[in-house]
Amino acid sequence: MDAKTQWIHLYHLNDLHSHFENWPKIRRFLNQKKREHEASGEDVLLFDNGDFLDRVHPLTESTNGKANVHLMNQVSFDAATIGNNEGIGNTKQILNRLYDEATFPIVLANLFDVEDGQLPEWVEPSTILTTKSGMRVGVAGLTAPLYLSYLPNGWQPKESYEVLPKILPELAVNSDIVVLLSHMGIIEDEHMAEMYEELDVIIGGHTHHVLPNGKLIDGTMLTGGGKWGQYIGHTSLLYSNDGIQQIKTELIDCAALPEHSKDLREVDLLWKKGTDLLEEEKIADLPFSLTSDWYHSSDLLEVGLDAITEFAQVDVGMLNAGLFLDDLPEGVITKGTMHRVLPHPMRLITCKMDGKTFKELIWNMERQRSDLLTKPVMGMGFRGKIFGSLAYKGIKVDSEQHKIYYRGNELADEEMITFVTVDHYRYVSFFPLIENKGESELLFPYFLRDIVSMYLAEHFPLTYH
Repeated sequence: MDAKTQWIHLYHLNDLHSHFENWPKIRRFLNQKKREHEASGEDVLLFDNGDFLDRVHPLTESTNGKANVHLMNQVSFDAATIGNNEGIGNTKQILNRLYDEATFPIVLANLFDVEDGQLPEWVEPSTILTTKSGMRVGVAGLTAPLYLSYLPNGWQPKESYEVLPKILPELAVNSDIVVLLSHMGIIEDEHMAEMYEELDVIIGGHTHHVLPNGKLIDGTMLTGGGKWGQYIGHTSLLYSNDGIQQIKTELIDCAALPEHSKDLREVDLLWKKGTDLLEEEKIADLPFSLTSDWYHSSDLLEVGLDAITEFAQVDVGMLNAGLFLDDLPEGVITKGTMHRVLPHPMRLITCKMDGKTFKELIWNMERQRSDLLTKPVMGMGFRGKIFGSLAYKGIKVDSEQHKIYYRGNELADEEMITFVTVDHYRYVSFFPLIENKGESELLFPYFLRDIVSMYLAEHFPLTYH
């Protein structure tokens, strides 16, 4: 590079979660901006910051995320990292093949294979991108280290302080600008900005935070573009041989981007293609319909409880009615039906605790019952509307006598009990005893819909169709 100043433009997406409503506009905007900046002699780089895929979309579910990578290939991304939806929304086997056809590198420094202690072969802990003007941009990537979900899936995540001190010094020496793709969340981003002077820009995500003009901490610019393709992040840096002279960031509102006549049809076709693929896979033949009811116990909720307790081989189960978004109709049930009814990327956990703690948990649940009945819930794997009615299997709750019965007898304080439920209960704030006092085990690799599907296939097998 010569002594003159040079602008470099960084554009990023984060947490799209397979919400393709704005994707045609986003793709068009990013590719156009890349052409425009390059035609003006300015440097430009495009990044994705993880959670681009989410199995809530039928095309993601039916292709195990491969369709998402093909969509990403339509944009000239220079690098990407993964979010928890890529990392724990897929089995290890699927994740190891997810980016086989990607036209961009995956930078990820904090996810290691449990078997050999090494980073997977499809990632680089960091990379140095050289722009057309000769500017060297060092890029590292981190994903949220969700130990409880990653470890059973064969991955060992690490915290930022375990990996960044090993890679940042050398990256900084060999780069003019250092960018971190961080799917760690805003709190950790703020901490890293304070800790590591080498970082110039932290492109943020995971917590879906919105920073319209960024946040500057100790010379490091933090960004955050919300979720679901609401915004595209744009950070501009003016650089000379003396270093960064100016840095600013903004968010582009995707709803305000120009829409073309074919955009809506393209989005609809992505959904239809996924639905058609899922409908091809038949699961069971129901002789009767199973109705759902968010506000009361229902036939479908009871079947769900039967399915999870049978799978986990325990007597006691608990679920909430809001998980079941629709009825199961009489007749042939397909993978598409199950995905529509149970779109959540949730797995099961078993939890063991003594009778005294379990009773405390149940009475805490009962105190919240009326509030949870209509409580809107978002995130943590939940893809529905409201929590809905709580239901149990294997115990009898006598609120009038304030007693809980298990196997026909009143549950004793010292008696040990194991129950099964969805992993969502471990992460939300409603039931802290599960995390704080229970011995939990995450059941891999199946989602709740898979387990209910297997139950239906066994009890209502397909006849000839």
